[in-house]
Formats: sequence, C-alpha cells, structure tokens
Amino acid sequence: MNNSNEGRWLLLIHQLPPKPDYFRVKVWRRLQRLGAVAIKNSVYVLPKNDQTQEDFQWVLREILEGTGEASICEASFVDGLSDDQVEALFQSAREAEYRQIADEARRLAEIPMPDKQIEGSRRTQIEVDMARLKRRLAEVVAI
Repeated sequence: MNNSNEGRWLLLIHQLPPKPDYFRVKVWRRLQRLGAVAIKNSVYVLPKNDQTQEDFQWVLREILEGTGEASICEASFVDGLSDDQVEALFQSAREAEYRQIADEARRLAEIPMPDKQIEGSRRTQIEVDMARLKRRLAEVVAI
C-alpha cells in the first residue's frame, strides 16, 4: 500500500491559553506569515517539506513557551477534505493576500509624489510603508 500522497501535509494542532489575548494574536499572525491555512479551529496545514517542518517547529516551541499545547503531525487526507480542496484553500489565501497588497500599493500610488508637496515626516512614512509592502510581497511570493 504505497500511496504517493502519504504524509504529503503537515498539521499543527494547538490549544492556546485563553489569556493573554496578545499571545493568541501573535500565534495567529505567525501562522499567517508562514502561509498556513486553518482547516479547523486550531488545526493548520502546510505542504510537507523541510522548511515548513522547521517553521511549524518554531511555532510549536513558541506555543509551548506560552503555556499552550501543540503537536505536529504528518498527514494525508483520505476522506472529507481532498488534496485539491486543501490546495484551493492555499490558493484562495494567497489571492486574498495579493489583493490586499495590491490595494495598499494603489493607495500609496494615489499620494502625490512631487517632493514639494510632501513634508519630511509624511514622506518618511510613505517610504516606510512602501518598504513594508515590498517585504510583505516578498514573504507572500516565498510562500
């Protein structure tokens, strides 16, 4: 029984303490940055490879240090969700991130750019926002 899809996915299953709220948000943001998608409450999935396993291990350590509980599992979907449906979840999540980045880029592009029209601190903020947007785009592309 050799299935090419065996162990194709990594699951991070966690239970976070109810407080502090910032910790729950921190874990959620970290999972979003990794490109993990939730398939159930507190169950996140990534394609299995060395990098994603290391990424999930970092999140697991963070959760344990924050007095939560977590496990990482290799998985294959045999009933319920199909591999195609899980892949569609990833595509949908990336499309939403690209849309958000494009919306922010359009907002920045609408700001008048001649040097005389933008005072120093405002120009600095625009440059910071543009650098942040470029970093976020690079992160999403890397996923």
